[in-house]
Amino acid sequence: MTLDPEQRLLQAFVAHTRSPSDPAPLIQICEALVGVKRDEQMLPWAEKGLVLDPHSRSFVHARARALRLLGRHAQAAQTWLDFATLDWSPLFHETRLGRDLYLSGDTAHAIALLERVVDSPAANDDPDKLRARRWLAEALLSTGDARGFMHWVWRNLSDSGNYRYSAVPMWDGQRDLRGERVLVTHQMGYGDQFMLFGSIAQWRAAGAEVLVTCDAPIHSVIEASLAGCRVIAARRPLAPRSPFDVETLPAIEAFAPTMQATLLHLPMLAACGQRPDPSPDPYFAAYIRAPKLAHDQAANWAHALRAQHPGKALVGVFWDCAQRHARDMRSKERSWAGLRSLPLDALERLTTNPTIASRVHFISLHHPVAETMGGSPRGNIAHYAPGITTFGDTAACIEQLDAVISVDSGVANLAVMSGKPTAVLVNPAGEWRWGANGTHSPWMHDAHVLRQTAMGDWDGVVSRAAEWLMQR
Repeated sequence: MTLDPEQRLLQAFVAHTRSPSDPAPLIQICEALVGVKRDEQMLPWAEKGLVLDPHSRSFVHARARALRLLGRHAQAAQTWLDFATLDWSPLFHETRLGRDLYLSGDTAHAIALLERVVDSPAANDDPDKLRARRWLAEALLSTGDARGFMHWVWRNLSDSGNYRYSAVPMWDGQRDLRGERVLVTHQMGYGDQFMLFGSIAQWRAAGAEVLVTCDAPIHSVIEASLAGCRVIAARRPLAPRSPFDVETLPAIEAFAPTMQATLLHLPMLAACGQRPDPSPDPYFAAYIRAPKLAHDQAANWAHALRAQHPGKALVGVFWDCAQRHARDMRSKERSWAGLRSLPLDALERLTTNPTIASRVHFISLHHPVAETMGGSPRGNIAHYAPGITTFGDTAACIEQLDAVISVDSGVANLAVMSGKPTAVLVNPAGEWRWGANGTHSPWMHDAHVLRQTAMGDWDGVVSRAAEWLMQR
């Protein structure tokens, strides 16, 4: 009889209590915690194991993994350095050290190490080499270096599901697209789609006619925003080279594409430019518009709300990443969402501040279901009266606001790509989209980036958000 993951975890705990000096049950506990998607809880068990067996690569790996999920990236990197003499595959060890160095803020060292992995004689489809390309791409992009897109596209062979329409060739880097009919297929999350579809204008300027697929929940927004393009909704691909559903194929065949590009190819058109061609400024220009019906409803709502709060700015707030509440989600996504989310008590320093309240009226940008999971702040905050049920509603609400304050999320990308002044609150290992330093993104205008100086310390970020509001 096969034990379920929780039973295996309980069995491993019992074995450890009976034989506390045996490292084998500790390995089983770590493996079982991965099985129940609680990898971040491995740290004490991995450290106990290292006391018993300081040469165990399994315990080293588990310790570094747990530290990364807890946001303790410098300690994760140091773990790889402390145990560098163990019998690792060089690509395995250097890739993970490079990733954690990048996440800890040691970007220059990370880039040098990851470039060494990418330049190694290992096959291009080696899993560790592909993983190194992903983190090298993000490290380069965090510094504003568009060469990172050349590495980022390799995620199509590794950890990013994507579509392959085999009837036409994949884009090969050509810049003259006159006469080409390009099928652009989606992948990644909502925020990535909001941002990267901003490159479609460059493809159309190069002469291409474009058909775009996107996730169904954002279809109305992308369709309203990409004037002149055909936009169809399709399920998100979960594996590399996924075939299209039979429901989607007729629309693609009717378009009669001559080539395909994935979402990850889009920013490469500008990156492939012949130097000294200037890069677009901004690289991803604001383009998002709300669907007309949602826009009209939002305009009526905003007119009435401004009459109730004369002279006050309307500022949207988004503070909680709902993935952190999803217990069935992988630890990586759930933990990262938790590290990105602003605690309610920190947000309430803004919403209950009487000085701010005299000049600002806050609007929640959360879907009601997500807000019930994370809780609602007290104070000077209201909800969008027409109701947020779709991203079309969110986009329409944002269009009527004076500014947005958001943690690193799809809503932040939506607000910035709508051309709305947006304070983006990020942790020290924030996504490359917001840059590595300073208060400006190297990729998008309208983003004012406020960074933690230490993981989990939101006090300084909230204080600077208050200053940003008062200066507007």
